[in-house]
Amino acid sequence: MTATQGQEGIVYLVDDDQTVLRMLQELVSTIGVDVRPFASAREFLAAYRPLPCECLVCDLRMPEIDGMELQRRLEATKAGLPIIFLTGYAEVNIAVEVMKHGAFDFLEKPFSAQALLGKIQAALDFSRTQYPKWLEHQAMAARIALLTPRERSVIGHVVEGKSSREISELLGLSIRTVENHRARIMEKLHVESTVDLVKLFP
Repeated sequence: MTATQGQEGIVYLVDDDQTVLRMLQELVSTIGVDVRPFASAREFLAAYRPLPCECLVCDLRMPEIDGMELQRRLEATKAGLPIIFLTGYAEVNIAVEVMKHGAFDFLEKPFSAQALLGKIQAALDFSRTQYPKWLEHQAMAARIALLTPRERSVIGHVVEGKSSREISELLGLSIRTVENHRARIMEKLHVESTVDLVKLFP
């Protein structure tokens, strides 16, 4: 088994300071993972594709796209990529804010090698549990994309709690037609009840 195969996990490093980036790369490489360094958040975003076991170690303060903005953009992927932010003393309040928005952890500089490696291992363990959820989300997104505009309209009203009769009046359709749409929607989305259907659209 080799690190390049990513079977032990992938650790992405993002830092605009090349000296720090090299230091982090050398350190993280000691635990047998696939280390992928990037000098900017933009480079990372262009290359990133969700994988089964991965985490991101990222400086909070960077030019152009900082750590907080990077986190917001990653949220849109729904990949659940665990992020460990590296922060300065004056940035602790910001670090607390990114934790509220789903960051996995943060380390205040200076930090020990043991502290960073421990958090990375915990993040990789967490990532293993999140990847199946991401795959499920992607599969559901693909099924939702198969819905027709009319079916999307019907499902919007179903999620709002409207009955077939109410939907028929709103859309100018017969109740039977609405019921047929609902049946096709549930078949396409692989759900067996209206309750399960509503849960897909919180």
